[in-house]
Amino acid sequence: MAPNTSFLLAEMKAEVSSRETAIFVAEFVVFLLLLILILFGNSLTLYVVLSNRRLRTVTNLFVVSLAVSDLGMGVFVLALGMVALYVSRWPFGDAVCQYKGFFAITLAAASIQTLALTSVNRYFKVVKPSLYRKYFTMRATIICILSSWFVATLAAIPYLATGFRMIYHPGKFVCYYNDTSWWLGTVIIIYVGLPNSVIVFCYYQVFKTVKIHQKRLQSTQNNRSNVSVEDIKITRTLFVVVVFFMFCWAPYMIVDLVDVFRGYWSMSREVYTMSTFLGTLSSAVNPVIYCFLNPSFRREYSRSLGLRRRRTEDRCPTRTETERNAIRGGDNKIRVGWTEYP
Repeated sequence: MAPNTSFLLAEMKAEVSSRETAIFVAEFVVFLLLLILILFGNSLTLYVVLSNRRLRTVTNLFVVSLAVSDLGMGVFVLALGMVALYVSRWPFGDAVCQYKGFFAITLAAASIQTLALTSVNRYFKVVKPSLYRKYFTMRATIICILSSWFVATLAAIPYLATGFRMIYHPGKFVCYYNDTSWWLGTVIIIYVGLPNSVIVFCYYQVFKTVKIHQKRLQSTQNNRSNVSVEDIKITRTLFVVVVFFMFCWAPYMIVDLVDVFRGYWSMSREVYTMSTFLGTLSSAVNPVIYCFLNPSFRREYSRSLGLRRRRTEDRCPTRTETERNAIRGGDNKIRVGWTEYP
């Protein structure tokens, strides 16, 4: 017979309250550093994309969407979790717990769906370039991203609308589903399993195409390809983002799946806490990845922080750059908003 859920959560709550000082300080400091990195890094990412014309591309719309979800996770979810971690209990009321649970689940679902859409974008850009401009216009991409955010809300709204309640989990420091069986299992299948299947399929096809491209470049008979070096660099950067996201969230999902299979919260508090820290880390590492792997982002990060002087030619595009932006926009007008491609 499965242990009572309330009893298990009460045990974890007692463990949290009786933590040794060294463990308390270590957990709080790690959580605080992650929160600072999330707020600073993602705010900086949004600033450099929205303020720099060269970075306002269709592909970077997905970067913006991911940064918004990560920043929202820090502002609306992790900040409250840090307070609960510090006082070793949930100091807010039930209404705040429902709000926190809703945002935590919605933002996590929005992140993985954004990554799935990004993989589809890279699939068409690299594998089906003739169709890329047809499907990935600025308008269509924005509608697609907004639709994915709406779908993300359905991971929590039906649960709350049917009378179920979120509960505070002392091991995870979040308000979460008060159910470890059918509902949580369904959410994992729809919001984790399906997007991951799309991601694996798309990037498999992408890197298979890139391999063919590299062979063509090495061939003396055919040194032309539809895949540009820039496309490959962008794709690799976004793929690394996906890998780190999966690495950080995999322990969390495995723990949830084990609990679904057993039908109760079956892990120790330390396991839940560690998986939560790793999931939180995923919201902090993306700006670091952009900085190391994308020269454009690295350059703009440096300039925004005053580490590199902005040259006049960077602020004002040359005539050649303006003409190129007009061609990319599909007409002869100078586009001052978001660049349609890549």
